[in-house]
Order: sequence, then structure tokens, then C-alpha cells
Amino acid sequence: MGTILSFLFFTGLVGLITYLRTHNDKLHTAKGYFLAGNSLNGWVIAGSLMLTNLSAANFTGMTANVYGSNLSPIAWTVTVVPPLIYFCAVLLPTFLKGGFTTIPEFLENRFSKSTRRLIAVMFLFVYILSSMPAALYGGAIAINLLFDISGSFGLSNETVIWIVVWSLGIIGSVYALFGGLKGVAISDTLNGIGLLVGGAFVLVFGIYEVGDKDFFVGVSTILTKNTRILDAVGDVTDGVPFSILFTGMIIHNLFFWSTNQFIVQRTLGARSLKEGQKGVMLTAFFKILNIFYIAFPGVIVYHLYGGNHFENNDWAYPTLIRDIMPATFVGFFAAVIFGAVLSTFNSVLNSAVTILALDIYKPIFGKNLSDHEIIQRSKRFGIIMAVITMVIAPFIMYFPEGLFIFMVKVDSLFGGPIFMVMLLAYFSKRVSPFAVNLCLALFVLVYGAVMFWIKPELHFMHCMAILFVCFTGLALVLGYFFPHAKPERPSIGPEGVDVTPWKHFKWISILATIIMVGTYIFFSPLGVAKTDGSKTIEYGIIITGLVFAFALFGAPLLWKRYSASKAG
Repeated sequence: MGTILSFLFFTGLVGLITYLRTHNDKLHTAKGYFLAGNSLNGWVIAGSLMLTNLSAANFTGMTANVYGSNLSPIAWTVTVVPPLIYFCAVLLPTFLKGGFTTIPEFLENRFSKSTRRLIAVMFLFVYILSSMPAALYGGAIAINLLFDISGSFGLSNETVIWIVVWSLGIIGSVYALFGGLKGVAISDTLNGIGLLVGGAFVLVFGIYEVGDKDFFVGVSTILTKNTRILDAVGDVTDGVPFSILFTGMIIHNLFFWSTNQFIVQRTLGARSLKEGQKGVMLTAFFKILNIFYIAFPGVIVYHLYGGNHFENNDWAYPTLIRDIMPATFVGFFAAVIFGAVLSTFNSVLNSAVTILALDIYKPIFGKNLSDHEIIQRSKRFGIIMAVITMVIAPFIMYFPEGLFIFMVKVDSLFGGPIFMVMLLAYFSKRVSPFAVNLCLALFVLVYGAVMFWIKPELHFMHCMAILFVCFTGLALVLGYFFPHAKPERPSIGPEGVDVTPWKHFKWISILATIIMVGTYIFFSPLGVAKTDGSKTIEYGIIITGLVFAFALFGAPLLWKRYSASKAG
């Protein structure tokens, strides 16, 4: 009873506060509904970004991957720091100055309407087929295990998953469709506070149990026994080989954190560039802290249960909570996971509605409609998308590759090509709409064939990096021989948005980078991860990756600065 009451209390509290904060907001305008009226501060943006990114798939999936191998999966959370810095310094000022609402809108400004619609359709495809169903399905697994719904009511796991998926989907749709972006952001922030508190308790109580009721003995045990699980430098036998950090993962993180609509939309709702940069950099630190919330529990589970304890490693995290925490706290943390699932679902749904309404419906069918009419019709489309998602989600249980890897593969299938278009839009003055549309379509087709049909021995992230270079090069060659003049971007931002940069941005960026590098050194054979044998890192691959990273981050910036000085 305590579990259920604490769950209902925290969930109801989040809903009540969100309603009180948004029920008087002006949601009849496009700016108010889709961008929260440019009213979000740095802390709300950070909380929303963090919870938007997290779902039960992250909790169960990453904990399971760490438990089954080592800490190498932290690459998915720690290495986002450079992409976030890049986004703050390069893309966010441009987005806010131009007053853009969606990423496809920005791309039309550089290329053409066909590019905008093509990118919009790709975003909708990945959201409806992967992001939203995965969030609901992962949440259904976690809620079922924490409350033992199937055992308590004598229902099959399949039946419970269908019931919980639809329950989560309906509640998430209410947040997303009737509260707009601000309702999503506020509920995200409240759930984020719960996540920080709940995750800290799981970490502390878990270490306490490892030490046999002594926290400091638990710390000593983790740092001195079976330390191979603390190694974050993965090899080819691990889930995340270290070499992909310098190739495909850079591109994947750049897409996810600087181009993905349902992430970027939070920053487009910032009240100023300063607050947007604050929120993004706070997110960078939170992402590093995620090691202790969604990765380190895998280490704790390994010490408490030993290896190969579970029939399915995805059961590790909810089992840990259920076994070591009081019943009241289990309900509270179930509410936090419930909130994290809703956050991902309603955030993606809100962004999907935004793209469908502003990038597809309004330009084609609603040119003469008011903002209010567009919003009302977009809500109807949102209901349809939510229902489709809730139908698709339960069938993920039949996918043979597993939830987490499936999400990453689908994201990378579209993410790499979309970020290629963004990079060309920002730095190239000659590539034409035809060239970029051709390379975009070829990239998706070839990469899809490589992942799902050809299946080479090379890691799919390396394949994405190779194809990224090839098709970016092809677009530049076509642009050289068949140049296209780039239109000027708008220089005046939306009314009320101050585009003065945050004065502390540079040193905060340096600090975040130092902490990122230090984290990898600490969780490596150079730090606490003492392995049985010497681990050989392929230095040639690392050097190649560093050169590639410079080409992706540094060279365009240097070229832009050189061009500006030459023009001046």
C-alpha cells in the first residue's frame, strides 16, 4: 500500500504544479504553444533536456549493459560535452537570431522547401517508429517489474505491457497536447528533481548494501575488487568500443544534441541566448553525473548478485530498487521512472506535432489559417500520432536486437544524414538543394542497406562515419562544379529575445571538458580499473579519430573566421 500511495502522491503533485503554472498561459499563438512564449530559463531548460533524454530504456538498458560488460556504455552520456559546447557556440545563436521554430524551417532558409519537407518527414518517421514507442515500451517493463503487476493480477507479461503502454501514452498525450512546450518543460523539471533525489538514494543504499551495511566498506569493495567492471575504455568485445568515440559517436551526438528537434526545441524557447547557453551547459554536467544514476547501478548489481544472475539483464535495475529500498521509496522511484517515461514521450510528441503543423501542414494546406486554427488542428494530428505510437510500442517485445541497440541504430540511420545537411547548410555557400537532397537520400539508403542487409564486421558507427565523409564530400564536389548561392539568414531575432552570449560560457566549457577527460582517466586502467591483462588501445584509430574530430569541429570554424576576416 505504501508503494502505491507514494507513487500516486508524487505523480499527482507533478501534475498539479504543472497545471497551476500553465493554466493561465497564452497557448493560442504558435510562439506560446510551440516555444513556451520564449519564457524558459536556464534551469528549466536543463531539467527538460535531461528528462527528455532519459527514459526507462536508459535506466534499464544502460544498467543492463554495464552489468553485462563494464562501464564502456558511459560513452553515450559522457561524450556529449563537446557537441553541447559546439551547439551553444555555433548553432544556438543562429537559431535564436533567426527566430526559427523548427530545424526544417532553418534548412529551408538555406536550401529549399523540398529539403524542409524531406527532413520533416524523416524526423516524424524516427519519432513515430522509434523514439515514442521505445519510451512507452521501456516504461511498461519497468513499471511491471517494480509493482509486479503480472504476478499480482495473474496476467501475462504481454497483456500488462499493452495496458501500461496505453496508460502511459494517454497521460503523456495530455501533457504534450494541452500544456504545450511550457507544460512539458515544467513537468520535466519537477520529475528531474525527483530523479536526482531518487537516483542519489539508490546509489547510496546500493553501496551501503555492497559494504554489508557499511557505506565506506562498500566504496572500498567497489574500488578494489573485480575492478575490471569499472573500465570505461571498451574494446571490440564490449558494447561500446573506445575507437567509435572518435568516429561515428561524434556524429551521432552532434545530431542528437544540436539538430534533433525534440532536444533543440527546449533551447528555442529560451528567454535569451544567455539562458539557453546556461541550460545547455548545465545539461552537460548533468550528463556526466548520469554515470552514477544510470550506469553505476550496474556495478552495484554485479557486486550484489554476481555475474549471469538474471535471465534478462534488463531486469537488473528494477530488481535492485525492489530488493534494497523500503516499499514507500519504491513507489516514489516508480513515480520518477514514470515521469521520465512521460517526459520522453510527451517531449517527442510535442516536437512531432510542431514539425507536422509548421513544416508540412501549414506550408501546404494552412497558409491562410490563423495560429489558433493551426494549433487546434495540430492537436488532432497529435492524437492520431499518439494512437499509432501506442499500437506500435508493444510489438517491440518481438524485435530480436533488443530495445537499446534498436533505438541507437534507428537514430543513427537518420541522424547522420540529417546532421550532414545541417553542417552543409551552416558552412557551405555553394551546395545546391538538388545536391543536398540527392546525398541525403543516398546516405539513408546506403547506410540502411549496410546495417540491416549487408551487415559488415565493422561496427555500424564506423560505417556511419565513413559514409558521412563520403556523401559530405560528394555534396561539396557537386557544389564546386554546380554552385548555388546561399541566401542571407535573418539577422533580427524574435521580439523579446536577447542574443547577448553568456559571459561565463568559455570557462564553463573548459571546465566541463576537463571533467569529461578526467572521468575517462579515472575509470580506466590508468585509474581505478585494474584489469587482468594489459589492454592495447589502437592508437592509430585514436589519432585518426582526433583528426576527424578536428575536421568536424575546428576546421569549419577556422574557415568561417578566415572568410569573415578576408571579407572584412
